[in-house]
Amino acid sequence: MISSDKKVLVIGASGGIGRTVSRLLSLQGRSLVLSGRNSASLQKTVDDLHNPDAHEILVADITTDIGRIALACRMEQGDIEHLINISGINELSAFTDQTANSIEQIINTNLTSMMLLTREILVRVNHEKPLSITYVGSTLGAIGIPGYATYCASKFALRGFCEALSRELSDCAIKIKYFAPRSTQTTMNSDVASAMNTELGNKVDSVNLVARELLKFIDSSAESLHIGWPEKLFVKINGAFPLLVSNNLKKQLPIVRKYIG
Repeated sequence: MISSDKKVLVIGASGGIGRTVSRLLSLQGRSLVLSGRNSASLQKTVDDLHNPDAHEILVADITTDIGRIALACRMEQGDIEHLINISGINELSAFTDQTANSIEQIINTNLTSMMLLTREILVRVNHEKPLSITYVGSTLGAIGIPGYATYCASKFALRGFCEALSRELSDCAIKIKYFAPRSTQTTMNSDVASAMNTELGNKVDSVNLVARELLKFIDSSAESLHIGWPEKLFVKINGAFPLLVSNNLKKQLPIVRKYIG
């Protein structure tokens, strides 16, 4: 449970999920530290919150050394009990059509920067003081989907990182948590991706639903959670019988090819 007298740091607070999570937390009476790359977007998020004067803004880019150090130093002050990292990018594309820069950017934003930030925090904070760090992954961190090879790679690795680090820190007061929604109605999904989801019959969750599930997860003792049906079932099937999922996805490939070339 997040204590009402402690602060919550939300990274990626100006995005669709981040903004909604921040609003719901503020309605619970939480004091927030909102972080992202754009000062104006963060201020817009704060202006929409309950009791806006109770919250602070920290402009920081987690893909840079200075941004990660700024966030870690803020964590070092000791008044933040929970960190929620919602930042991330994706791209629907045939893998061979992706540029080297695009591949590097996705891996750096979704994985490398997360790991480096976590390290910067862990070397600064008291490991005997309760702290939970939640990273928002994806269903695509457990099921490889055509058109998202690089994105899947970044989320598979993030899930593995969270699992391993959670076990490494299991004898201290720091908890690492991994939350995996399915496709969500945010601007991160392009119009092409949305059209493909519609033709494939893929279900897409609202930002409000995902945000509420995320807050329930944060208040739980669970270390990881996948949401969305039947995707959470497919995650289990893919783990036990991956060929079944591969055969099903192969049937969808002609439709996917229409959108990725």
